Amino acid sequence: IDRIYRLEKDGGCRDRNYMAMLPVAAAFLTGEGHAATLLKQMATDALSPVQPMPSIEPVEAWSYKNAALGAMMYTMAAQSYGLGTCMMEGYDVRRAREILRVPDRYGMPLMVATGYQYEDEEWKENEMERTPRLDMDELFFGNTFGEALDDVLLGEEENGDETEKE
Repeated sequence: IDRIYRLEKDGGCRDRNYMAMLPVAAAFLTGEGHAATLLKQMATDALSPVQPMPSIEPVEAWSYKNAALGAMMYTMAAQSYGLGTCMMEGYDVRRAREILRVPDRYGMPLMVATGYQYEDEEWKENEMERTPRLDMDELFFGNTFGEALDDVLLGEEENGDETEKE
């Protein structure tokens, strides 16, 4: 919180009132634990009838989602440079922390192995078959849950902005 406050203050772009509330708001929004999450949920539930409010989740869940989005962008960038990647989870976090000297205050939701793909004809012949995957229509939907995405896309192309179903 102190680092963010210093960055905002040094930037000089923020209003004086914003800067006065920043430490309090940041402490509230980044508060961890069940009590902080409960308080945030109560505040958003109370304000939700008046204006749209975000869903409140524990700080760790929020940070893990953001780490996953960053890892996704990293893997796409690596691919554009000809590198292969593999996202991994389910490893021994305690040992990984120790080996990589990661302080306890940081989470380790995933790791991304990165390198040049192995190119060998013998390896390609013995490559394992791909494990089963769900079909795309079981993962992605159109306007509502269960509606085929293709129906929405095809309907928009055929009917302009309005999609009609018979």
